[in-house]
Amino acid sequence: MPQSYDYQEPRRLLSQQRLTSYESSLKTQNDAELFGAYCWNLAVTGAFYPLVQLLEVALRNALHNVALTHYPCPAGKFWYEEIPATPVLNPDGKFVIAPHAKKFSEKMKSAYKEARQTIVEKTGFILEPSIDQIIANTAFVTWEYLLDGAFYNGSDKRFLWPHQLTKAFKKLPRVTGVSNVQYLQRDAIRRRIEEIRHFRNRLAHNEPAWRVENLKSRSEVIAHLLEKLDNMLELLFWISPAFRRYIQDIGIENRIRQLLSLNELNRYMHIYEHYPIKNLESLYMLTEKSNNENCRFHFDINGLNGFLVPSNTRLMQ
Repeated sequence: MPQSYDYQEPRRLLSQQRLTSYESSLKTQNDAELFGAYCWNLAVTGAFYPLVQLLEVALRNALHNVALTHYPCPAGKFWYEEIPATPVLNPDGKFVIAPHAKKFSEKMKSAYKEARQTIVEKTGFILEPSIDQIIANTAFVTWEYLLDGAFYNGSDKRFLWPHQLTKAFKKLPRVTGVSNVQYLQRDAIRRRIEEIRHFRNRLAHNEPAWRVENLKSRSEVIAHLLEKLDNMLELLFWISPAFRRYIQDIGIENRIRQLLSLNELNRYMHIYEHYPIKNLESLYMLTEKSNNENCRFHFDINGLNGFLVPSNTRLMQ
């Protein structure tokens, strides 16, 4: 069926340029493999979305909660208006706000305006948003800016970093160097957030989840995406090892890892084996294989096709 299917209309509407990227990096041989690879990318992107969303929420709440405690404010004031940042010299020799500190301030002002507009649209009244409503409207990049070096001063406890670093992050990354370790750890976290933000944006643009020009085989694509997954999970571990474990227990990690395998990519490309089930023993063995390898398998019982899905998470499937 997949080999004889008429792919003319999908090819016309999905555009040749977009499809070529799958042909070059995944080395598809026919339309069945090509459009199967395209659907695999859709599944991969969809599987990553819950992880990206949970990571973004966890990160912003971890940083917001620490800042909220560190900068108590009277009514009508918000902590992001009180946070100090080290100024820098501009070309004219004048001290000005550091670029990323300025961008952080701008992003918070935008979040305030969006929160206020949302209230107007919902109630018809112009009311001041709460800090929680403002935080909920922040862009992901806001928290990357907050981890900029401008907000770091080891000798001044008014600064957020490094004094609150271990409160925001339960674990800190390992870094090389014997001096200024927490400065390097903060920057490692910031750079990891930047990396994930770029990957997140790529997922949102209906493109392959990988940069096609850099990867030329199925195994390279899978290895690249597994690295992205591991880096996201490591950031979650830095935020909270318990929350990182929760992501595993609810099946999000296993679902992504299941997709990021040659077995699953080949299955989407219609290159797979049917396992004949002749008795309960053979079904048991295939179920065990599915759970142990975190793979889905096609099986056949007297000409009736079936599909076996692993059951290997603690809380849900």
